[in-house]
Amino acid sequence: MDLLSMWEGTANKSSQRPQLEGEKRCDTVIIGGGFTGLSAAYHLQEKGCSTIVLEQGKVGIGASGRNGGEVLTGYLGSMEYWAKKKGLDTAKKMWQLSLDSIDLIEGIINKHNIACDFKRNGEFVAAYKPSHLEAMKKDQEFMANQLNYHEIDIVEKKDLKSELETSFYAGGQIDYNSAHFHPLNYTLGLAEAAEEQGAYICERSKALSVKRNSKNKVIVRTEKGKVIADKLVIATNAYSGDLNKKIKRSVVPVESIMIATEPLPQEVVEQLIKNDRAVSDTKNLLYYFRRTGDNRLAFGGSGRASSKRDQNQIYDNLLDGMLQVFPQLKDSRIEYRWGGKVGFTQNMLPYVGQLKDGTHYAFGYGGHGAAMASLLGKTIAEDVLEEGDPDNPLRVKKLRPIPFHGQHTKAVGVLKFYKQFQDRFLS
Repeated sequence: MDLLSMWEGTANKSSQRPQLEGEKRCDTVIIGGGFTGLSAAYHLQEKGCSTIVLEQGKVGIGASGRNGGEVLTGYLGSMEYWAKKKGLDTAKKMWQLSLDSIDLIEGIINKHNIACDFKRNGEFVAAYKPSHLEAMKKDQEFMANQLNYHEIDIVEKKDLKSELETSFYAGGQIDYNSAHFHPLNYTLGLAEAAEEQGAYICERSKALSVKRNSKNKVIVRTEKGKVIADKLVIATNAYSGDLNKKIKRSVVPVESIMIATEPLPQEVVEQLIKNDRAVSDTKNLLYYFRRTGDNRLAFGGSGRASSKRDQNQIYDNLLDGMLQVFPQLKDSRIEYRWGGKVGFTQNMLPYVGQLKDGTHYAFGYGGHGAAMASLLGKTIAEDVLEEGDPDNPLRVKKLRPIPFHGQHTKAVGVLKFYKQFQDRFLS
C-alpha cells in the first residue's frame, strides 16, 4: 500500500538526516518523527529541554506525510453528541482545543516561514443525503446556541454549485475556521524548526527496545546505537509496533487511500471547488478531497487490500467514486495513488497521557491528526515539564487496551461492508 504519495513527489527539498550511531544522551527521547513527535521536540526545545527524535524511516513517512492535508475543526462525531456523552462544559473545552490546534499550526508556519501551501479557507462538508442536510441544520443551531460558535453556514441543494461543481450531493455545511496544507512540507518544516531550536533528529533509526536502568534512566536501543534519557515519549499512532504492547493494543490502524490527478488547468480546479476549501462528505465510508497548490485534485477514501489484485481494485473503486462526484474529470490522468494508516481509539477521541512507567504518549486522531497532533505534541511537552493542564478533556488517566484487539483487521473489514450497505440503502 505504501506507493509514492503525491506529497512525497512534490515535496520541498530536505537534507538527509543521520542514522543514530553510538551512545547519545538527552533529557527526552522521542520515538516517532511525525506531527506529534516533532511538535513535542519543538516545544520542549523552546523550554531548554534537550531532545532526540528517533524515526524508523524518513521524517513524515507515516500518516503525517501521507494524509489528505485537511486541517479541520472538531472530532469524529458532532459536538452535540460529545456534549451529551461528556457534558456541555467538557464539550466546550474540546471545541476550543480544536480551534487552538489550527491556530497553533498557523502560528508555527508563519513564525518559521514554512512553505506548505497553508490556506485557511474553511471546510465544506457535503451532505450525501437530504436527511444529512437536516442534521447539519440542527448541528448549526446547537453550535450557535450552546457553544456560541457562529462560523457555520448551511448551503442548500439549489446553491450547491456555489461550492462544488457537482450534483452528487444534497447541499452541505461550511465551517470557516478549517484549513488545508501540504502535509509533508509542513512536517519537514516542523522538523527544521525543531532542529533550529536544538533537537537532534535521526532517520532510519527504528527503536528496537526500551528499558530502564537502576537510576530510572530510559535506554532506547536501535540497530547501531542507543539513547539514554530521563523521559520517554512514544508518538507512533497507527504505526505502533510491538515496542509498547499497551499502546499498540489501544489503537486500531485503518487503511485510507488517496489518488491525485495530473495538474489541471487553473480554471478547471477553480470551477470544481469554488472557494478552495477542504471537502469531505457524510457517507459512512466518506470521500474527502481538495485542490492542491499545483492545481491537482486530491481525492481520498477508505481502502484495505490483501493482495496486488485487491490493491488495484480499491484504487479503481476510488476513481469511480471521484468520477461520480466530478464526471467532468473522466479524461484526466491519475498521476499518483497511495495509502496509509489512520489511528482510531476505542472511544473515537484522541488520547494523551502517561503510562505508569512514565512514558508519555498521544495517538488515535481518527482522521483529525493534521489539526490535533501538533497541539497534542505541545501538550506532551507541557506534561514532560510538569506544566500540563490536568483538566485537559483529552487526557486519559488509565490506558485500557481494546478488547479482542488482535481481531481488529477482520472486524474493520466487516464494519466497512456494513457501512457500505448503510450508505447505499439506509437513509
